[in-house]
Amino acid sequence: MVKKLFSGLFVSVFALAAVPAHAASISEQVNMCAAEIDAQELAVVSEYSVKFIRTTSGSAKRLSLELIPHDDGEVLRAECKVRRGKVLEVALNS
Repeated sequence: MVKKLFSGLFVSVFALAAVPAHAASISEQVNMCAAEIDAQELAVVSEYSVKFIRTTSGSAKRLSLELIPHDDGEVLRAECKVRRGKVLEVALNS
């Protein structure tokens, strides 16, 4: 009986360890970052095409984006820090 209990517990723990933590896809993270840029009024995102450049990993992911204007204008670069499905920080560079 005890042997079955421990083997069941082992299988349960192993199964939980195999399930990855919730991680949003890159496109979801880009959309979250764009929404945060718009919410903080750093740029009107609807006037730009958002282009994903790269991501770096760590305790929080850092996404690099380019905001390319639909009309003539300057291309903006943005960096977002995302952790656990939330945007922690946004920085806009021209």
